[in-house]
Amino acid sequence: MGKIKCNLTFGESLLFLLGWFLLLIITFGLAAPFFILSFSKYLINRSILVENGIERRMSSNLNVGGDCVYLVLWTIFSIITFGIAGIFFIFSLGKRVTNSIEIA
Repeated sequence: MGKIKCNLTFGESLLFLLGWFLLLIITFGLAAPFFILSFSKYLINRSILVENGIERRMSSNLNVGGDCVYLVLWTIFSIITFGIAGIFFIFSLGKRVTNSIEIA
């Protein structure tokens, strides 16, 4: 059975979070859906799968710019439904993120 190990450093994580915090402030929170996607990609790209002592890199083919229409539509749908669609957005995003994982 394999394990997933994430190689995060404090410095990289701090810079990532500070950058997104500033972007969230500048956009008055409109960048939040993009943050979720970017954060998922950030974690996946720093993870490795360890099976029987063999380490295999994980990567994500998510593209924040390419998934812009997807994120904007879900955001609009969430606003129209007063946040109810947000629950389904999380599951849809989870599926999209999981399907984007590649193991080398």
